[in-house]
Amino acid sequence: MTNIIHKGFIDVKSKNLFKDTGLNNFDLATTKIYNGVKPMWQQLGFSNDDSDNPSNKFYWKNIIPNDYTFKDLTGIQERTDQDSNGSYKKIVVNEDISQDWKGADNPCYPILPKINKVGVFSEEVNVNNSYGVSTAPITELDEVDDNLIFNIDFNHTTTDDLNDKTNLSKIEYNQDFEISLDDNLRLQTNTFILPDGIEKNNEEQAF
Repeated sequence: MTNIIHKGFIDVKSKNLFKDTGLNNFDLATTKIYNGVKPMWQQLGFSNDDSDNPSNKFYWKNIIPNDYTFKDLTGIQERTDQDSNGSYKKIVVNEDISQDWKGADNPCYPILPKINKVGVFSEEVNVNNSYGVSTAPITELDEVDDNLIFNIDFNHTTTDDLNDKTNLSKIEYNQDFEISLDDNLRLQTNTFILPDGIEKNNEEQAF
């Protein structure tokens, strides 16, 4: 008689979802664990907790939908005009207003400079101060935090060399393997286990 001791974590409906994509073999880093809760606004490097309030315009998740274009900014509209050759589409830009994103959810991000009448940004896009600092914990590999209790160092060639930068834990990388009983009815591993390689090319990373 066989009993199922675990049904597994995989949702059958989602199985092989990435089969025909490039996301079927990748390394995901970083992996960190903190003592207590580290709010998302701190993770992302914002200066205060305003960005953690869903009712605040600057809520970190207040991002435009995927189908938005520049025509979804206030002050930018497409209209149909006529001339001697017939009708044509014309983009009209109002440089005198703030050009915020439209929508009932009041989306905020990405924060962009104004677009001028010839269709280019009036100044450089600010990617440093509008979204948090560049040393935000979510991307900082060498973070210093008294509450950080686990931080995997992926700067190695194989999984055998993985280690915890906090020196509080020892990492043991496990793989699937086949087992059987030997002549003395003791469990033995039938699989020759080799360490996995760790991708070093940033262009091949999942972030």
